Amino acid sequence: MKSETVREYAILYQYLLHLKEPTYIFLIQAFQHLSPSNWWEDYIERVLEYERKENFRYLDIADLLNVMKVNWDAIFGYIDKTHFRFKYDGEYKLVGRIHRLRNTVAHANENEMSAFAFVDGLSDLLDYAKLLGAPLGLRRKLEPDLVKHGAELRSKTRPRNNDEELRKRLVGAIEDRVLLKAKSCDALAADVRLSVDRTVMRINSMRTAEEIVGFFNGAIQSERGKIVQFALHNNGLLGFEDIRDEINGIYAESDENR
Repeated sequence: MKSETVREYAILYQYLLHLKEPTYIFLIQAFQHLSPSNWWEDYIERVLEYERKENFRYLDIADLLNVMKVNWDAIFGYIDKTHFRFKYDGEYKLVGRIHRLRNTVAHANENEMSAFAFVDGLSDLLDYAKLLGAPLGLRRKLEPDLVKHGAELRSKTRPRNNDEELRKRLVGAIEDRVLLKAKSCDALAADVRLSVDRTVMRINSMRTAEEIVGFFNGAIQSERGKIVQFALHNNGLLGFEDIRDEINGIYAESDENR
């Protein structure tokens, strides 16, 4: 196995290891909130019996993810009422991707790891850490790692010049019209400013114009995106919805010229 592949597996393994405890805490908090008197019997005991495990505290992250998926209907109700920002389908798929990532790392097959898979894994781990409310220090370590390795991936793949120019044009338009103005607005709530900061980091780590446009249009439809846009409008700022035609027009125009 190449040394670079070993390094990628090691980084992903360490992050999965660090996310085990936040997963455990998240589940306990959710179950105790949902069923204060019978949370063990209602949500955990049957999964332990199925997995033939005896001690919930010492399950590995794969088992904890199984507990999460089996009880997702109840957990989603807890998440939705607590945070008002997560979609059932998207977050459930995220948990599934983390489960698959854990299995990939556990088997460490060279054919299943690539620079693309590594960066995708970091991106999913960051989203999962946010879902859990993992310690801020862990998230602050993950975010620059994602940006760093995303930039390395772009440099290795060497996209065609016109593709790179299009990517830069899209990022520049989104930043200039929305994100940079939002970053400089002190009146925005702290959680909204954090979302803006993360969006800046996210789009700058994206490798292709297709990724950027897909993320941009998805953000407009997302619950969190709507909350951020409402806050921006309340402060006289533009949101993604306001520049949707402009961004999609830039992308469509480049498609016609290819």
